[in-house]
Amino acid sequence: MKKRKLLALALSAAMTVTILGGCGTSTPETSAAASTAEPVSTAATTAAAASTAETTAAPETKAAQKSYPLVTEDKENQGQYAAQETGAAAKFEWYKWEFEIDPEIDTVGEIGDGVGELYFRLFVPEGKDGEKYPLVAALGGLGSQNGMTAEINGYAFRGADYASDSNQAEHPCYVLTFQTPFEACVNYEAELEYVYQFGEVAKYVAETYGNVDLDRIYATGHSQGAGWSYELASVQPELLAAILINAGTTVHTTWGNQCDMEAIAGSDVNIYIWHGFNDPYIPVNEAYRAYHTLNKLGKNNIVMEIQDGNSVHSYGGHVNNDMTSPEETTKYMSWLFDQKKGVPCTESPELTEEGTYNGYAWAGVQVFSGIKDWATANDYASWTEPKENKTWDQVKENAPAFAEGEGGTGTTVLGKVRIGDETATSYDDAGKENPVVAIKAGDSAAITVQGYTGGYGDDWDAFQKEWSVDWAVLEGSVTNIELTHEASEKPIVRPETVTLANGGGPNVNNSLYNENTLDGKQVYVKIDTAEDFEGDTLKVALRFTRDLGDGEYASYYHVVEFSVE
Repeated sequence: MKKRKLLALALSAAMTVTILGGCGTSTPETSAAASTAEPVSTAATTAAAASTAETTAAPETKAAQKSYPLVTEDKENQGQYAAQETGAAAKFEWYKWEFEIDPEIDTVGEIGDGVGELYFRLFVPEGKDGEKYPLVAALGGLGSQNGMTAEINGYAFRGADYASDSNQAEHPCYVLTFQTPFEACVNYEAELEYVYQFGEVAKYVAETYGNVDLDRIYATGHSQGAGWSYELASVQPELLAAILINAGTTVHTTWGNQCDMEAIAGSDVNIYIWHGFNDPYIPVNEAYRAYHTLNKLGKNNIVMEIQDGNSVHSYGGHVNNDMTSPEETTKYMSWLFDQKKGVPCTESPELTEEGTYNGYAWAGVQVFSGIKDWATANDYASWTEPKENKTWDQVKENAPAFAEGEGGTGTTVLGKVRIGDETATSYDDAGKENPVVAIKAGDSAAITVQGYTGGYGDDWDAFQKEWSVDWAVLEGSVTNIELTHEASEKPIVRPETVTLANGGGPNVNNSLYNENTLDGKQVYVKIDTAEDFEGDTLKVALRFTRDLGDGEYASYYHVVEFSVE
């Protein structure tokens, strides 16, 4: 029999739900109104009412004209991408979730209409009458809508592992995967609104099907998804039994806001943290920061494992790809399924360390590697980025002085750096593993400064309020460096070969993406080179710093590199 699907309905505030079809014995519980109404006529009536409301209501926001949240089948993406799915991923249904959001922070779809848009996919287990099943929310997936497919989106791929035949045989469970548009996370407030909705979707599934074990709802993810797991635990602390963190951080990569750690510490949520010592993307001190902070706030039910990332199947030391598997229930998956709300996983914090942080690289590897003993200069287990970093000061002291002259070709070459990612500058062929652009002596480089979704690159005033920038020349003849929003006298058309998007496109306000033109509002680090250039490489180190308060700072490093003809 066909798996039971959620019907596309406008939901009332009480979340009255109508279900169409049936399968197995996974029987949903519905309200009296839902159970006595004809499914099709109910949907038609709801749609008609919504249509009438749109035509007769005052021109306020769409959210004021319809009943939200609204769940519909995502037929568009399903029709376009479902054929790519194989294995367990093909068993997930496709849905779109619309909800009310503050119009001031709404940039998804019709900007400012007060309607947020979230896409999710749902796997429903083959259930038995009278039994309840856990729900796993596999988080992560910011970008284009086809990022929902497991073939493209590594986050969804790991979610599909939980839905595999092997794991379902041992641990039948509901599985949710999410995709959030780039435009949704234009600031931290907006991001948390979307993360909160992850929990609302989980509640909706539980209410719809009636056999979700409310004491066994879990969130997990790697990298971005791990960060969202922390955030979900902070905004819906009563929802989750446990979170499984695979190389994450509680500090949002772009804006530097630390999520509500007191809310997490005061909850029953059990926490397992895995992190690699040599993680080049989210440094291992972020794991220690979360562990120590929660411990100081009185949280005891927390387990952390720090491991040599090179000893596991990992991405350059970042994330543990062996955490989940479609072929077997790993020890991490087993730990997750063992957790139950209100039952602590441990009576006191547990920390396991394989090896030592000494000898492993921490954030700034490209910048600091020329400084003697830089990797062992600090106790990274207790490291908090200071306002003044002595190792960075040494880098600046070793930097060559600016060369004489102002340059002279009049040519400006474009590039983009992403705060929080020191390993890649986008400017040329995005298909190259480490693209390096050749410039001519005397050229200038206009490096746009973007945040995680691109938001800062289009807002000079916002960037100035949040961040300070410092730099040091590593190689080459540089005549001047400045932070500016006037990289050239005239707007610069972006060449077709230049990618300034993070995997699919930054937010809708970013003219780099929409107009392909630098319109004078962007944030640039402008680097001028000398006509009499010494050497054949230009390398400039950048340090971005933000004050987090209470003496803590977030700093991110980047090396801009060009070959010089």
